[in-house]
Amino acid sequence: MDVVASGVAVVTLNRGAVNAISEDMFDEIRAFFENVGHDDGLDAVVVTGAGDRAFSAGNDLHEFLELNPDNGDKRMARVWRSLKAVYEASIPVIAAVNGPALGSGFAIVSCADLVVASDRSTYCLPELKVGVLGGAKFAARMIPEQAMRRMLFTADPVTAEDMVRWGAPFEVVSHDRLLPRAIELATHVAGKGKNAVRLAKSAMNGCEAMSLFDGYSLEQTYTVRMSGYPEARIATQATVDRLAANRPQPVESR
Repeated sequence: MDVVASGVAVVTLNRGAVNAISEDMFDEIRAFFENVGHDDGLDAVVVTGAGDRAFSAGNDLHEFLELNPDNGDKRMARVWRSLKAVYEASIPVIAAVNGPALGSGFAIVSCADLVVASDRSTYCLPELKVGVLGGAKFAARMIPEQAMRRMLFTADPVTAEDMVRWGAPFEVVSHDRLLPRAIELATHVAGKGKNAVRLAKSAMNGCEAMSLFDGYSLEQTYTVRMSGYPEARIATQATVDRLAANRPQPVESR
């Protein structure tokens, strides 16, 4: 992890040529994201891949060769806990996708709060090609059901532009602008305030799967909690003052 700006750090997936994720690496990812933002002074984190070849090629296929019905549940639970930790991180996670994101690598992208994508990046659900399943539900967070099914059944890679065309809320930038833009965005988010970004993250995660008014009811409880922090009153007053300063002055009649 490298702290790159006030309240912002970059964490890099770095293993082998294409950042394939082993079971031990999944444990490291889980430990990092379960703890990030608690006592380290961070308010947002950028996750990217090492090198220029891939964001992450997903699970290490050599470990899949050892997967069977007897050990599968335990081994898949390590992956599940890792991805859940990314999704439930206490601070916003910005994915800076520098290359191909396959399988579990694609799932990490989908668990992020915001995505900045290199114009060289591609996305793939290769599970049927390599004899496993999983990943479809993550893709469905970003694109419609039939687009996700197309990706799963074909196992073909698609470009960042394809993802945007299908509805994914990616910001696509030139490859050389990727990390600077992701850090810039993370810094902008972190500037909203320590308590604000944490409560907002928790509220959105909590209500994502709820119905409209059940989710809104949950959000209201976070509004009440937020009102107990001085930064909430300061932010409200600053907006009131700004609006007052920009209000057109009445023209005096003569």
